[in-house]
Amino acid sequence: MKHPSRDGLPPRGLILALLALPQIAETILAPALPDLARHWRLDAGAAQSVMGIFFLGFALGVLLWGHLADAWGRRPALLAGLATGLAGTLCALIAPSFEGLLLGRFIQAAGLATCSVTTQTLLRDRLSGDTLTRYFVTLGAVLAWSPAVGPLVGQLVSDRLGYQGVLLAIALVIFLLLAQSGRQLPETRGAATAAVPLRALAHRMLADAPLRRAAVLVAGLNFLVFSFYSAGPFMTGPLSGLGFGWVGLAVAAAGCLGAASNRRLPAQAAPAQRVRYGLRCILAGVLAQGAIVLVNPQPGPMWAIAALPIFAGYGLAIPNLLGPALRQYGHSLGRAGALFGLAYYAMLGTGLAASSWLPFHSALPLSGTWLVVCALLLHTHRRDQPRAPARSSN
Repeated sequence: MKHPSRDGLPPRGLILALLALPQIAETILAPALPDLARHWRLDAGAAQSVMGIFFLGFALGVLLWGHLADAWGRRPALLAGLATGLAGTLCALIAPSFEGLLLGRFIQAAGLATCSVTTQTLLRDRLSGDTLTRYFVTLGAVLAWSPAVGPLVGQLVSDRLGYQGVLLAIALVIFLLLAQSGRQLPETRGAATAAVPLRALAHRMLADAPLRRAAVLVAGLNFLVFSFYSAGPFMTGPLSGLGFGWVGLAVAAAGCLGAASNRRLPAQAAPAQRVRYGLRCILAGVLAQGAIVLVNPQPGPMWAIAALPIFAGYGLAIPNLLGPALRQYGHSLGRAGALFGLAYYAMLGTGLAASSWLPFHSALPLSGTWLVVCALLLHTHRRDQPRAPARSSN
């Protein structure tokens, strides 16, 4: 095994690849959904379940690998999770029925959840405070391009090999990362991180109102992003050249701009203030997209173009939610990260599953849903702001 860097972390390239893998595995199937729907004779709404089931499996996996990251150690939890994700992908590839494909997709997601919870845990093992938030900002600027990789590669592969080729490509990437992690991943767990009872920790976190609100914000932001990818291939219609990959590139550029804008804001701007800026940007995108849909409710490229500010706001807000979220739980980072991730991924998976019932012959129902979610996010974040003291009547 290669030696870790001076800060005790694996190479940044490996961290980026691990964190990007779940996003790529989720979005790479988006361009292949029409082919999958044709193969299994599904309507557009039923095909969305392939995306929604991913986050339900991911929520379960986050809890599992977060617990095992404390019990076994970060390295074995990550390697076992990658192996599970590979097995699930192969099961989905050879599934004889659509239900079998969904089961394989669920197992794939449960395994790949280790890339999120365990990788974030080992970062929190070695970094804290502003240093951790800055690290998340840097990762966010680069990871903004990972959703572009998914649709772009997915479009190119599905055009030639269908959705089965896309699943095969995911399996290959997981295998390569499993091999590389076996060579380069160090163990970062401290000696005293495995003794905190999960139930006691859960009760403490449930009583933590700011943490609950952070989970709602992270879930809502991700719902906007991934419901866009689920509906995108149907809403934009056929595009020449790269197809839906064009949309992925535009989204990635917007997300990267949002993440990079963290460095342009004044240093004294607190994370909560930066989240507020991000939510305002998201509101602008939701309103712009809604206005376009009211003028022309039929699918088309403008549906995607108008929504780009949503991704800029996402890139700005997410690092400032994830960075400070668990600073009070350093005694049990794996389990705390698992419970936090379980909360927002369960909300996200439920939301995406519910959105699959929306009619997709028009963009109006989804745009109305986005407006409701955006209003909820703004209300939730407003509750985190300190109230101004009441003025004296004297």
